[in-house]
Amino acid sequence: MSNRKSTAVILTAGASLLASHPLLHAAEPGAAESLTEVVVMARKLGAGSARATFVIEAADIEQRPLGADITQSLARAPGVQVSTGDSRGGSFSFELYLRGLNKEQVGLTLDGIPTGDARFNGGSPPQRFIDSSNISTIKVSQSAGDIGAPSRFALGGFVDFITDDPRRERGATLEAGAGSDSFYRGYLRVDSGESAGGLSAMASFSHQQNDVWAGPDSRSSERDHAEFKLVQRWDSGSFIKARVSYNDQADNDFNIITLGEFNSDPDNDRALDALTGIPARDIDFGGALGGTREDLMAYLNARWQVNDRLQLNLNPYYQTLDGESFRYQDRQRRLTGGNPRAVTGYNSTGGAVRPAVITTRNSNVVGGPADMRVTPRDRDRYGVTGEVSFGAPDSRHTLRGGFWWEGGDSSEYRNFYPITSSAQSIDYDRNLLNFVEYERATTIETLMFYVQDSIALTDTLRADLGVTWFDIGYEATSPLEYSAKVDFAQDSGINPKLGLSWQATEALEVFGGYARNFAGIPEDAFLGSTAAINPGDLDPIKTENFDVGLRYTGGNFVVSLQGYSVRLENNIGIVPRDPTVVDPEEIVRGNVATRAANIQGLDTLGVELSAIADFDRVTLYGAYSYQDARHDDPAAGSVEARNLAAVGVIAGERVRDIPEHTFYGELGFKLFANTSLRLTGRYVGERVGGHIVAPNSFAPVGVESLPSYSVFGAGLSHDFQTGGKVEELKLQFNIDNLFDEEYLGAVTSATATQPEFGILSGPSVRTLDRYFIGAPRTMTLSLRARF
Repeated sequence: MSNRKSTAVILTAGASLLASHPLLHAAEPGAAESLTEVVVMARKLGAGSARATFVIEAADIEQRPLGADITQSLARAPGVQVSTGDSRGGSFSFELYLRGLNKEQVGLTLDGIPTGDARFNGGSPPQRFIDSSNISTIKVSQSAGDIGAPSRFALGGFVDFITDDPRRERGATLEAGAGSDSFYRGYLRVDSGESAGGLSAMASFSHQQNDVWAGPDSRSSERDHAEFKLVQRWDSGSFIKARVSYNDQADNDFNIITLGEFNSDPDNDRALDALTGIPARDIDFGGALGGTREDLMAYLNARWQVNDRLQLNLNPYYQTLDGESFRYQDRQRRLTGGNPRAVTGYNSTGGAVRPAVITTRNSNVVGGPADMRVTPRDRDRYGVTGEVSFGAPDSRHTLRGGFWWEGGDSSEYRNFYPITSSAQSIDYDRNLLNFVEYERATTIETLMFYVQDSIALTDTLRADLGVTWFDIGYEATSPLEYSAKVDFAQDSGINPKLGLSWQATEALEVFGGYARNFAGIPEDAFLGSTAAINPGDLDPIKTENFDVGLRYTGGNFVVSLQGYSVRLENNIGIVPRDPTVVDPEEIVRGNVATRAANIQGLDTLGVELSAIADFDRVTLYGAYSYQDARHDDPAAGSVEARNLAAVGVIAGERVRDIPEHTFYGELGFKLFANTSLRLTGRYVGERVGGHIVAPNSFAPVGVESLPSYSVFGAGLSHDFQTGGKVEELKLQFNIDNLFDEEYLGAVTSATATQPEFGILSGPSVRTLDRYFIGAPRTMTLSLRARF
């Protein structure tokens, strides 16, 4: 592509920048078709944005098998690390990191609507509300400097999944998929087309199921997913978009293992694929590892274009969760007296006094007593975001002001039911509830205001100056554990967010930003701890973020280089209330008394380099990330160091599961007019697996490192020439982990904060399960027909 054409594209980007649009617009009608490729490449790397931004478009998403877990597409983005149990997805095994922060410290939104935190246990991972075939764009904002992101979790960035609007023409789309591990998927979408009055609608339904590759005889995943979207447009630019998403999912997930177990058998996650009838062994039965849940989310995106200067936006939403997880227990428990919820009183400190728990245990005999521990989790979230923006065509200022309000009610119970006949099955009778360990409930109300002035200082220099303010109210009860009714609030003070963008030359753009962010206290501090949290007990989580970078657009390639730092303060973890408890089973299974505590912070420094090149029949993409994420290093023996050790962290060491070096590469070939081949590769460098801390004393023992790995994939697609009523017919074949690499995919967040009990048997013994096995070679055949 000529430099003259490249210059034209850069000038288009400059005009867009001055209009304060965060991304580069597509070429104007009548522009040369060849310009579109450069426009798309520049947009993917965030051209025109004052902050680090990466955009994944529908064409990128479709390179994965149709219907694949949408979060897997995030692996393309620099600074992002994502892992699921296999190429179909995974609930318990889902882990996400962005610039050294985990999935509970990253903001996740859907069409600008917050999806909440991404915890497996009671959270709302975004894939629950999404069918990947209905996503048009994913915007990854790595720097957390954007104003108005409605999330308390955007401590180091956020990810916005943007759904398709209904198509303007009437039609239907069918998709089918089949592949390894008895995978099957069916998908149907119907579009009404747009009426003369600007009304259009779409509805889709999909069903997919597969066996869990590590235990095909006992574990599986099944999901039914439905979506509906209605759009009304007006000629003025105003619109109303209404969307509803429903998800019904039941899945067994992957077990976690030690590094030694992986080295001895890298294809086995140690979960049994068949019952033995012996409770001591069946605690690892895969069929008793998993959960079920139903998720519903409904929202409106409404925009009123008052005139060419003034715009109003209002976005109300509502989300529910009804789910539970279960786990086999190799003993039976019941509360004395027969009332599973009995509380006889409260002691002087407010702790609940309950009848004695009677435990019956004979684990090593066939048919011995056993329980199913069932943990129901329910959630209702409801809220609204709103914004007013004003930008006069003859002014250099674009003003934005807005708010976000959310209320949320969540509950978590822990129930124990006796298994009817452990020698034969894991069946239990829900009418025989013997013991309720806790019934926790919390209500969190969030209010956020923000203002921003985007100023075109010169024709090539723009500054975004903004502030946010949060006020968060917390309420919590747990009458089976304590008498207190928690009720207090925290506010953030003023948090500045600054961005700067300079079009240095026609081909070179320089940008940078600074942001202070506030998260308060996470919901899990109330639902995951046995102790009441009093006002002043916990300082709120905060971060301070810097980033600077440049983007270059050449004749047929674009490059982005950015550096950043993230400072997180007042991190919060769940620690044992009694550090002398040494029974590993009780601690690993979460059956011990705990409290929430501040556990210091961490610092991350990093560099990200990404580039795209397009040579017509050959395209190349690469993204390299360097990250140095380290925990604070308070003085040895100090209270701060002991608090870190109590959650399994050795002061000053690197953060778990964050490799210093990662690389993602992609090479595309247009073999024939309608046939394309794409090869991908992902390298993950050596990383910390576990901080080995002794029980009782919490003395640091050492750091366990995980080896680096490289996995490759291939995708072949063919678009058939169609005519008549068939608009599109596409066949696609994907192979994940092409060379069947054996590797550890992720460190689980479930046991990461626990001490290592194996050292009680010897200084180098490791018995605590910490890691998920990476998925083996997986093949998927997908077909899409559009009418």
